[in-house]
Parts: sequence; structure tokens; C-alpha cells
Amino acid sequence: MSFHDQQYSEKRDFMRMTMDTSARLSTGDLELDVICRDLSNQGALVLSQQAVGEGKTVTLSISSPTPGLQGLQATGEVVRCEPEGDGQFSIGLKFDSLN
Repeated sequence: MSFHDQQYSEKRDFMRMTMDTSARLSTGDLELDVICRDLSNQGALVLSQQAVGEGKTVTLSISSPTPGLQGLQATGEVVRCEPEGDGQFSIGLKFDSLN
């Protein structure tokens, strides 16, 4: 299948890194411990024990495992939140800024 034949939801402008790392998701009202499943410079997919509403502004923080190296902090918006079969929620984020 060519790139143009793929469904739109599969097309990505940037490479996504698959991962399984602890992160923190802040909504202003909530501070959630989440697992970051994939990451690109435009967004991320995280797993959470709690749902977060679509359109909510959030900050995602991932600590660096290497002392002296800055971790990642990104602000953005929840673009989807779907229940998983195990009681968790899959939350798609679109970044506005990435530091």
C-alpha cells in the first residue's frame, strides 16, 4: 500500500517514537501519573487511570533518566480520550509547544 492509499488517521508528518515511560500530565485541576506510549514533536499518546476531556489544555512532563540532562515538557490539548479494556484511558495529545 502506498502512502497515499493509507487511511488519513495513519498518516504522520513526523516520526513517532514508541516508548513505555512514566510521565506526569497536568490539567490545572489534576496532576496525573501516566504512561507515555508514543511521542513525536507534534503530540503523544498516554495511558491514564482517569479520563481527561477533549479540548482540555494540558502539560506533559517526562523526566530525563540521565542526571544533568533536562527532561521534556510540552503544553497542548487533548484531542481524544478513549476507554481501554483494562480500566485505563488512552489519551491523544496535540502539542502547542515543546521544551
